[in-house]
Amino acid sequence: MLVIWILTLGLWLWAPAPVTRGQCQNGTIWNGKECVCAQGFFGYQCKSLVDSFFLEIPEIINATLGVTVKVTNKNFTKDLNNISSPEYWNFTQLFKSQMDKAYMGKDFPQYRGVIIRRLFNGSVVVEHDVIMEANYTSEFDELFANLSKLIKVKIMNETKRLSGDSEECRASSHLCFSEEATIVSENVMLGFDLKEQCTQKAAKDYAQFYFVDELDGKLACVTKCTSGTKLQLNCNEGECQLQRSGPHCLCPTSDTHWYWGETCALSTSKSLVYGSVGAVGALLVVMVVILTVFLGRSQRKLHRQEYNLWQGEDLPGGFQNTGIWEDENLKEDRFALENIYSHFQPSLENVDPTTELHIQRPRVLTTAQ
Repeated sequence: MLVIWILTLGLWLWAPAPVTRGQCQNGTIWNGKECVCAQGFFGYQCKSLVDSFFLEIPEIINATLGVTVKVTNKNFTKDLNNISSPEYWNFTQLFKSQMDKAYMGKDFPQYRGVIIRRLFNGSVVVEHDVIMEANYTSEFDELFANLSKLIKVKIMNETKRLSGDSEECRASSHLCFSEEATIVSENVMLGFDLKEQCTQKAAKDYAQFYFVDELDGKLACVTKCTSGTKLQLNCNEGECQLQRSGPHCLCPTSDTHWYWGETCALSTSKSLVYGSVGAVGALLVVMVVILTVFLGRSQRKLHRQEYNLWQGEDLPGGFQNTGIWEDENLKEDRFALENIYSHFQPSLENVDPTTELHIQRPRVLTTAQ
């Protein structure tokens, strides 16, 4: 019983916290208990994109190929515009009968008839679709591409055989054609649209980045971030992520390298960067020390020169001020004088203390009245 209680407690502690309405993302609907993800997203907060999903492929694939021919031995009338008129019915039945003979054969078991789309003047121009049907195979694109080439060969042979100036056409009641006016479409129209399925099921803002490709032997809607596809984006050491602007590689950082570039193919060694930064830092320290030493020497030299300018070298006990002059405008400037006199340096080395000083008595001079 104790073991069961411990296991239950452990599961409760490790279980993720219940999600709240505010945590639902990407247009999610909150049903009161959980996030109901919008189309193309999954996860308990609906943050993750569905990067692939398999397509719904029918067992039998229907396809059509558009063909235009010109009937030269019939004239267009208003009745041919009326699908209920006997003339329209007779013409279309004759046309379908001839097309069946032209297209049908052992080399074309996928043929299922023709559908007339439109009749218009000139003499009678017939736009029609050749209907094909085949079992699904992973190579169905290649199959229908080959069938479209076969249809073109068959209709060109038929219009050449029954051209307006041919002997067979003049001697029979068949419809005759203009070989030069025969046109066969380049594109086969499938009965289902794979790209449309991708658009409908992909996340709304990301649908343009989905395309049809084979995944695990089946057709699927994928992106360049889907692993196992032919067009997968190679991010090398990085991880591919589909963003609103398209697929991008997110480059990692390992213990030894930084990876960068569009496909994370470039890398930089961390030890190399750290070593370079350390070398540059050491060089800067050395330069600062050298500059400090030179600056200190320059200051000391400047102080010695100032001292020598004020020192009296010739007059015993005298003063010299060969580097300072005083302008008349500075005589009353206390700050200027104090600044100048603060540099006076007395020189008493050569003073003889036994020398007697004789000071002449001052005399009073009077001026004549």
